[in-house]
Amino acid sequence: MNPEADAFRATMAHMPTCVTVVTASARHGPVGCTASAVLSLSLHPPGLLVSLSASGRTAREIRRVGAFAVNVLSWEQRDLTRRFAEEPPCRRFVGVPWAVQDGQPVLTGAAARVVCAVDSCYDVWDHTLLVGRVVHSAHDPDRTPLLHHRRTHDRPAAQGVPPGARSHPSRLTGRSA
Repeated sequence: MNPEADAFRATMAHMPTCVTVVTASARHGPVGCTASAVLSLSLHPPGLLVSLSASGRTAREIRRVGAFAVNVLSWEQRDLTRRFAEEPPCRRFVGVPWAVQDGQPVLTGAAARVVCAVDSCYDVWDHTLLVGRVVHSAHDPDRTPLLHHRRTHDRPAAQGVPPGARSHPSRLTGRSA
């Protein structure tokens, strides 16, 4: 083990992140992997930056097809984190409900989802950085996003929001770019 890498990993565990599954259409069906290195890059134009393992099938297929989707998992989908991180790629979507949005697979029940066209890719050390231009984004205000913090899953506390304070009906809200 590398003590410096271990210390860095322990430090990064203190930074809460949303748990996402990055998906893409591939020749023989959808591909996807769990990812925590996803961030908003720009509003003008809307864009995301995603970091994936360069050796993974998902990164290779995204480069090939030129598009991807980021699915922010909901608390109810916490069992999908290990599936999309550890299962063989051919088994990750088995029994998982999904649909197609702008040509890319999106997970049904996600707290939020963003579909992007690849603007550029950069190989940095053992990862591929994907710059994606947003073509569609949507969120479900009734779903709680899944967080990863201190090597465990959690959900944000509903501070300051009394139960039943939301007056809107359950719906998926979104915008196409």
